[in-house]
Amino acid sequence: MNMKLKITILAALILLSSSFAIADDYSKDELEIIELNRWVPLVLKEAGFEAYTELFHPDYTNWYMQGEEGILTTREQFLGGVRGWFEDGNYANFSEVQPISIDILGDVAYFRHIQEEHFVHPDGSQSMFKGYFASIMKKHEGKWTFYRTSFSELYRGEYPRTP
Repeated sequence: MNMKLKITILAALILLSSSFAIADDYSKDELEIIELNRWVPLVLKEAGFEAYTELFHPDYTNWYMQGEEGILTTREQFLGGVRGWFEDGNYANFSEVQPISIDILGDVAYFRHIQEEHFVHPDGSQSMFKGYFASIMKKHEGKWTFYRTSFSELYRGEYPRTP
């Protein structure tokens, strides 16, 4: 076996084993919460608005931490804005979550992460959002749901990003 092939196989094995190690570092609930946060922007296009609404606890609030006071919205206000945006022909086609920390206390979890999302718009243009999130997840009817979400922007604009 030549050296280049050996190095390629070794690199693939290291990459494969590290991905399993990452999954092994999280409990089942932690993995569900991470995946739910990755999945949430994609649900609209993949499963529809009703499936999207089911991901949010009945007492959900969202705090967009921008400016001096930020914007706090109720579940109804938040979902109303998302519905209009989606019905106008916008949707996400990519989502990535980088966990920072996750703490689960019974049926409540505190999850901090960085999230990147890519969007497609009715005119065919694309945009991107990247932000810091601090979220409280709460089990409702046996499933993890979004209970409180707070976020701030790292980037919002064109995709691909232009210098």
